[in-house]
Formats: sequence, structure tokens, C-alpha cells
Amino acid sequence: MLVEISDKIGTASAWWFLASILSAPLVYAAFRVTSKLGMVVVLIFAGGLSFLMTLASLQEAFFEDQFSQRAQNKGGRQWVAHRIASGCLPIVLASITTGLRHHWAKRDPQERKP
Repeated sequence: MLVEISDKIGTASAWWFLASILSAPLVYAAFRVTSKLGMVVVLIFAGGLSFLMTLASLQEAFFEDQFSQRAQNKGGRQWVAHRIASGCLPIVLASITTGLRHHWAKRDPQERKP
């Protein structure tokens, strides 16, 4: 039974890698977009993706009856924490990229003035 559960649950590194891959287009879009409306749209998409990934993690960790209990016993609290934290990665990366982009956009015109 334990082998069957181990095959179905993903490792923490696999979920971080998946979250990174899914975040890459949003980070690229956040870096390339220049309008405030575009930044808001990117952040909304990133927030939606983070919400869905975190919701899927919570469902798998807590709401799938016997499978959830066995997965928690096998993976432990760290597995649950990594699953939830990796779900937040898209919004965190997109927000950081948007903030840096906004900061750089403000700073560049000041440096160009003689």
C-alpha cells in the first residue's frame, strides 16, 4: 500500500520545478509589459494560477480522505508545506518582477538627465 501511495504523490522538488516552469511565461510577460494595465493583468493571471495550484495542493493534502492521511504520514508536514509554498511561487515571482520593472522604469529617466 505504501508503494502505491509513494508512486502517486510528487516530491517537493518536482512541485517546485513544476511551479517554476508554469511561472516562467508570467515572469517573462511581467518583464516585457510596460503599461500599468498590462502589469495588473499579469498579476491577476499569476494570482489565479497560484490560487489554483495552492487549492489543488490543499485538496490533495487534506481533503482526499484515506489518501490524504497516508500521504501526510509518508511525506510529513514538510511535504505539505512545500506543496502549499510551491503553489504561491507564480504570484511571488511575478510580483517581484513587476516591482523591479516598475522601479527600473522610474529610475532610468532620472539617470539620463544631464
